[in-house]
Amino acid sequence: MMKAIDLYTKCFTQVWRDLSPDFSEKEVEIDLNESKGAQEEVSSDVDLVERALALVLKSALTQTLRGTEVRVSVGSSEGKLALCIRDHGPGMEDHQFAPLYSTDKLQQWGITCKAKSHKFDEFPDDHGTSITIIF
Repeated sequence: MMKAIDLYTKCFTQVWRDLSPDFSEKEVEIDLNESKGAQEEVSSDVDLVERALALVLKSALTQTLRGTEVRVSVGSSEGKLALCIRDHGPGMEDHQFAPLYSTDKLQQWGITCKAKSHKFDEFPDDHGTSITIIF
C-alpha cells in the first residue's frame, strides 16, 4: 500500500517516458492536482494503473487542442486510486466515449470509469472531456 499521489507518480513516471515526445510536439502540458484522498493509502494494481493511464492520456492528447493542457486530479475512493483526467478539446457526444477513451476496454479490465463531455458550444470557457477512473 502507498499514498494515492505516490502511486500515481510512480505509474506516471513509467508512462511519461513513452508519451512525453508526443505531448511536447503538440505543446500540451500535464496539470497535476491533488483532490480528496490524495494523501490516503490505497491498494491498486500498479501494472493496471500504468496500462490504463497510458491509454487514457493518449486519448486525452488526441482530443486536446494544441498549446493547452491535460488536467489530472489524483485522489482516492474507498481505499482505491481515483483519477480524473480532463482534456481541452471541443467535447464529444456520448457515443464517442467508448472508442476514443476506451471506456469499454477499461471496464473489461475491471476498472470503474465515467466519462463526461463539456461541449465547446455549451461551455465556451471550459470545454473538453473528463473521465474519472477508480482502480
